[in-house]
Amino acid sequence: MLETTRGAMRALAILLLVTVATQIFYITVVSAAGDETPLRPATWLVELFAFVGIAVSGITLAVRDSQRAHLWSLVALSGLFNMLQIAMGLSMFGPASEASETVPNLFATILGGAFFFYFLAKLLLGLAALAIGGTAVRGGAGLARIFGGLAALAGGATVVIGFLAMLDRDGWMFPAGAAGTAVAALFALTLLTAKDS
Repeated sequence: MLETTRGAMRALAILLLVTVATQIFYITVVSAAGDETPLRPATWLVELFAFVGIAVSGITLAVRDSQRAHLWSLVALSGLFNMLQIAMGLSMFGPASEASETVPNLFATILGGAFFFYFLAKLLLGLAALAIGGTAVRGGAGLARIFGGLAALAGGATVVIGFLAMLDRDGWMFPAGAAGTAVAALFALTLLTAKDS
């Protein structure tokens, strides 16, 4: 699928939609299942590998589409930072929580770092969606133009909300998550409906 530019764009779109699905599944099913549910790490692992694919697709597109290499690089970095924050959750949250009696601020510090990467990843994806969505509005037609416009709007909002969330995690955590999910979905739909490159 990554052999052509169009194939890489489709792969990226599908992987973005996988992350949207896992976010919805996490909120509606995993959160209600309790802290000890095996669904939590399983969902995070699915997301982790989806973000690995997003990073690889972004790098592939940056190499193939030299005029927009900087934008595809933002997508790749977004995938990388999401990989880091999920890896922190899977490998560090448990031990840090167990050590909280002896090192009281350890878990809060790791949690804060993971969320910082999470917000930064959303902001970078928002920047890419803003620019590529804008290109679809100017040069696309039909659904690509509609989704591109919506992706650009969501991208701009995600950049602002992600920035605010990096300054104030507790106040902007849920808006940042919602904006990041929306921009991933709209960006994916823009890529799926765009004309062949």
